[in-house]
Amino acid sequence: MTTLASYRDHLAEIGKLTSAAALLGWDLQTHMPPKAAPYRAQVQGKLARMAFELSTDDALGAYLAELRKDASLTLLEKASVRVNGKAYDRARSVPAAFVEERQIAQSESQGAWVEARRTNDFSLFQPHLEKMVGYARQLADYYGYEEHPYDALLEDFEPGLTCRQLRSIIEPLKEGLVPFLRQLLTKGTPPDASVLAGDYDPDELRRLARHALDIIGYDFAAGALDDVAHPFTSTIGPNDVRVTNRYPTESPLPSLFGALHEGGHALYNQAFTEELYALNLAGGASNGIHESQSRMIENQVGRSRAFWKYFRDVLAEHFPKFATVSPEALYRACNVVAPSFIRVEADEVTYNFHIMLRFEIEAGLMEGSIAVADLPNRWNQAMKDYLGIVPPTDSAGVLQDVHWSFGYMGYFPSYMLGNLYAAQMLPAIRRSLPTLDASLERGDLKPLVGWLRENVHCHGAAYEPDELIQRISGEPLNPEHFVRYVREKYSDVYAL
Repeated sequence: MTTLASYRDHLAEIGKLTSAAALLGWDLQTHMPPKAAPYRAQVQGKLARMAFELSTDDALGAYLAELRKDASLTLLEKASVRVNGKAYDRARSVPAAFVEERQIAQSESQGAWVEARRTNDFSLFQPHLEKMVGYARQLADYYGYEEHPYDALLEDFEPGLTCRQLRSIIEPLKEGLVPFLRQLLTKGTPPDASVLAGDYDPDELRRLARHALDIIGYDFAAGALDDVAHPFTSTIGPNDVRVTNRYPTESPLPSLFGALHEGGHALYNQAFTEELYALNLAGGASNGIHESQSRMIENQVGRSRAFWKYFRDVLAEHFPKFATVSPEALYRACNVVAPSFIRVEADEVTYNFHIMLRFEIEAGLMEGSIAVADLPNRWNQAMKDYLGIVPPTDSAGVLQDVHWSFGYMGYFPSYMLGNLYAAQMLPAIRRSLPTLDASLERGDLKPLVGWLRENVHCHGAAYEPDELIQRISGEPLNPEHFVRYVREKYSDVYAL
């Protein structure tokens, strides 16, 4: 057997274990009985350790060493050696016992977060979060870093990105968005969103979400839709990409946009070929690129004027009262700009502020300048500083996101980067698809999804994010594209 064939077989064994772990993780958050949690944590820990041991096996290192010298590899094979080689080198610095211990703690922490959020009691989650922050710091030490411990963790989500670079991205965003937000709130004419208010049947909201996923092209024969406290998309393996959603009943928009957002992730994952899976490249260029796909479907499509010319009638099928509401009124109602407590429900103008405050808190937790016990107060102060509002409860504040229960320090910036990547892709999309708006007015997303398949999805993780956005737009990541997009759109919505 050749080295390449042995390498592929080794990756396949890792893939089987990670697929099983993904299935258990999905079940943990959807259908698992609460009393099953302690044993499930042990099982997940065992699987994590087995996958980790295969990922750091000497045999894999030997395959990678040989393949790095092989000039006959295809583009995807070379990318696989690059991506998996980097992961191998990083993983070899981490003890297997640590991986298993951390995985068990993650499972326990996630359950504690659910209960703390449900009861609005941060103290239930605090000891678990302290443990997860400790693991994150320890992991950063294992990986090593030059400037900031946060840099070591960012690498898992955004290859090559550092704290310093993030701050250089955030500053021009602040400069462009802070005065514009002030202008919208003081001089603009806000849309009337009262038409959306009501008490909506959650079962009908579920049917609406499924309908929306059908429209964007989500393949239910290779997926599923389930209820959770915090929506996510889970890739179990080839032809098994599952989405989840929640259904607040005071408006149809949170569940609709939740479905569109997770559907955008799922479209990316459902496009991955068997070859990308076989080479362990079926994850996307980075979390930020992945978020660009979900934010594009949620915002550039779901909050667009063209889409609502079509979707008004769809909404009216499920809630007949909207048959007499104009598409223009609905378009404007779903583009109200207002400081809000919940990140996933934030508008396009204020959304990135939610990420900025999380980044500052995470960096502080990692360097030790912020203590977990102080988080509720620090969170509320940051919300006041950035958005001028203070959450009435911790469930609407520091407890709203699931990420920290898993110890995912460094994940949140990907959401902001996703907004920026999506805005930077949009001009290239419009150049290639000059009739894009006409297609959206018909509810036809095939041209857009086809463009994404050809220019983003088909590559998986073959390109680094900087290289991919350069290929698409002709320049490195540039926050000015997002600032321009927001200013043009919302100056129109707010009649500035």
